[in-house]
Amino acid sequence: MHGRAAPALQTPATCNCGKRLARPAQTRMSVVVVGGGVAGLAAASALAERGCAVTVLEAAPALGGRARSFAERSTGDSVDNGQHALMGCYHEFLALLARIGRRGELWESELDVPLWDAERGMQRLACPALPSPLHFAAGVLRFGHLSFRERLSALRAGRALVARFGRSRGEDGAFTVAQALLALRQSPQARRALWDPLTWATLNADPAEASAGLLAAVVGRALLGPRSGSRFLLPALPLSELYAEPARKFIEARGGTVRCRAPVDEVVVQGQRAIGVRSGGELVLASHVILAVPPPAVRRIAPPELRALVPAALERATPIVSVTLWLDRPVGGPDFLGLLDGQTQWLFRVDRIHQRTNAASAEGARIACVRSGASAWLERPTREIAAIALREAAQALEGAAHAKLRHALVLKEVAATLAPAPEIQPLRPGPEGPVRDLLLAGDWTATGLPATLESAALSGHRAAALALAMDQAAA
Repeated sequence: MHGRAAPALQTPATCNCGKRLARPAQTRMSVVVVGGGVAGLAAASALAERGCAVTVLEAAPALGGRARSFAERSTGDSVDNGQHALMGCYHEFLALLARIGRRGELWESELDVPLWDAERGMQRLACPALPSPLHFAAGVLRFGHLSFRERLSALRAGRALVARFGRSRGEDGAFTVAQALLALRQSPQARRALWDPLTWATLNADPAEASAGLLAAVVGRALLGPRSGSRFLLPALPLSELYAEPARKFIEARGGTVRCRAPVDEVVVQGQRAIGVRSGGELVLASHVILAVPPPAVRRIAPPELRALVPAALERATPIVSVTLWLDRPVGGPDFLGLLDGQTQWLFRVDRIHQRTNAASAEGARIACVRSGASAWLERPTREIAAIALREAAQALEGAAHAKLRHALVLKEVAATLAPAPEIQPLRPGPEGPVRDLLLAGDWTATGLPATLESAALSGHRAAALALAMDQAAA
């Protein structure tokens, strides 16, 4: 990237942007944030907290971007557009929740992941309350889907993965997860039962296509870092209630403006400096502009100098298909469950996780079924997808085989995340470009992480910190 460098803000390990942004602002500056998803709301709320005049412009009818909820017409329940899971190492997203008063609205536990197959039934990867990395070692050594020899090999491979492929360059940087695990001599069963589920869940792609460097970042932060980083968290509220609407209220309470149905036509540049944006014929002036939108939108509205840093390859995305099942009776089993050989990969008992449901379905069960990297399902009929999800839930969850389906909803998020292919990672841009006072944010930018809620929040906080630093330097 061109422009001023900000090394302390470039990497997840050193950023801790959420805490650094808590100090009061020295001057009142104005910022336009384009995009009301996680990245945009993280940036906007951080700047509003610092006393800046913030305007958020979102093209959609509601905030949240690719992490939002909506009222399902048939049941009246609030449904997420996709089930999201978090970990304790999501420091930036958790900082966003703390800022807007929502940190306590999470289902939370030590890392305890039940994984099911027809042969061995349910086995748990459960990490006890021991100091890191002993907690992860103890969990793997008791993992029933692997032989004792495979467990020892997996522990060695975890450390080797981080050491060799974490932030790797050159030949190692081009390795896929599958190639890296083969080089680390992981057995087919270890890949199937441990590494593949982790890859699908965190990178949203087939291990044969996903970057080993990104998986190394996940393992280093979530499993081999501080024990608190491995804690498993799930939203206990629908996503819009968890963060999107509280962030709006937080920003507006501090004098900011949040507009939905406000698409931006272009960034207005004067003398190699961004001075605002044009939205619906209106010129919105600002000291700084933060583009917190996906690559196609950046390429459409940004000036040519910035578009050159966002190549078309960054529009490659991987889909997620989510199926919500409403059953006529309660079912047993854990609150969430991984299916090792299923076409759906994860089941979540949403009624238990949210600890509430609409009165119309109060006596039944509501289950969310997720398939990551779901390109093969995009053309598949929704009725067929729902039947697969129901069949697999009936096999894995106690009592589900006797339940009747009341209603099913299939959601296909076509561009759920940036494709995690190794060749794409070097193309991800940093926050600054050749146009002064114009910054980028989004889970697809160069955060060193896969395209997750944490990557989005980190990028938003980083852009906010840079905007403040620019303003202070100019002053």
